[in-house]
Amino acid sequence: MKLIKAIFIGVILLGIVVISGFFIWLAPVGAGYSAKIMCSAIFVDGLTSSRARKEDVLADNNPLLSLITTNVDLRNQIVSAHAFGFRKRLAVYRPHLGCVLTDDTDQITRLRNSTPLITPIAAKPLMTGPLPMDVERRALNGLLADAMDEPGPTPTRRTRALVVLHQGKVIAERYDDGISANTPLPGWSMTKSVFNALLGRMQFEGMVGDISDPVLINEWQAETNDPRATITYDNLLHMSSGLAFDESYTNPLSDVVQMLFIKPAAAGFAVSKSLDNLPGSVFAYNSGTTNILSAAIRNLSGSRDVYQKRPTELLFRPLGIDNAVIETDQDGYFIASSFMHATARDWAKIGQLFLQDGVWDGERLLPEGWVDYSTTPAPAAPNGTYGAHWWLDLPGGGGGNDDSHSNQSRKTPQVPEDAFFALGHDGQSISVIPSKELVVVRLGLTRDRDAFDLRQFIANLSQLFPTVDPNAVKQTDGENQDTKPAE
Repeated sequence: MKLIKAIFIGVILLGIVVISGFFIWLAPVGAGYSAKIMCSAIFVDGLTSSRARKEDVLADNNPLLSLITTNVDLRNQIVSAHAFGFRKRLAVYRPHLGCVLTDDTDQITRLRNSTPLITPIAAKPLMTGPLPMDVERRALNGLLADAMDEPGPTPTRRTRALVVLHQGKVIAERYDDGISANTPLPGWSMTKSVFNALLGRMQFEGMVGDISDPVLINEWQAETNDPRATITYDNLLHMSSGLAFDESYTNPLSDVVQMLFIKPAAAGFAVSKSLDNLPGSVFAYNSGTTNILSAAIRNLSGSRDVYQKRPTELLFRPLGIDNAVIETDQDGYFIASSFMHATARDWAKIGQLFLQDGVWDGERLLPEGWVDYSTTPAPAAPNGTYGAHWWLDLPGGGGGNDDSHSNQSRKTPQVPEDAFFALGHDGQSISVIPSKELVVVRLGLTRDRDAFDLRQFIANLSQLFPTVDPNAVKQTDGENQDTKPAE
């Protein structure tokens, strides 16, 4: 009887611990994730409330997220989320800056009053172009159809958009129901590659010095002999800052999850991390490094208003990207690691800029040598898989939800050796293949790693196209003459 009583008490205590843990640690994460993802999907991407919750939040029936209640205020453009009324989280939409999380309704007015005034951008639509004569349209269409199809009765692949550029022109594109060429979609960690381009633009314009210089982070410079003050822009771009950081999306208490969905200051949280290794000595992919880069760009920009206009004025305006959004934390710092939204065509423009060696419409936007630097293996990266905020290889199979693609070697089927990639959570990708004059964008919600094999898709697609001298491709300027805008 005493043993049974002890077991019963033990079970009760364990239940109390589990329930307490849920409300103290897990519920705020689930509520923050649900509110933020739904807010962005509805007010930035233009999806319906029901679709945003069913697909973007609950695609795999996550048991934690299914306990979260969400409410959408369409009039005030706010999404609230909570677990049984506990730890309510709010996500507030703002023009030009997308959605931001807050726990305090009193902050909503302040957050909305801090949005920058941005002059509208004249869009430069990509043009359509013909297939090369020796490329079979039926074979290309078959690959695209397969990428859009589902491998089983339950959706797992969830491809939302595909765009293929050849010689800078749209030769094929496909979209899921309710998604169009004008629908912004999240790129997750592809945002990191965009901030590579932004830093390159700033260096080209004389706004930042050499990338081997120490990063301008006030907190590090203020402390005497702080070893973090030796971290350089090069260390950050190569993911070898030496800072401690847990990049695990499956752990609700990991650094990356806390930074994105709990901490009010994503950049401040990343900056506060301690040094585990000598800068430059160890490759450790983590999202904190790009948010530190974002903080450095803020410090270099002087004012918050100037800083928040940097992506628009330096990058989006020259490329004619007219509705891209990079979201911020509560302090107004861009969450450069994860939260940019753009149409598939506009993501393709980022890839095309790099395919053309940083030249667009005959104008150089990135410093000479910047693309070569970005696509040269980082000294500490295993097997040469990572450059400077661009991946140099794809995983051996699957385009699932983990964008920390280290320790992958080239396997069959073969992807062209000169290809490089921007990759993101849920299977987002920009594939740049200079020797084939191709840029391929794939966006979706692929949380099952085995549902979509990006490596095989890119290998099969690239094999349809003739090989050219990549050095000749760099001489093109990206102008699209004598063709019509893609429809």
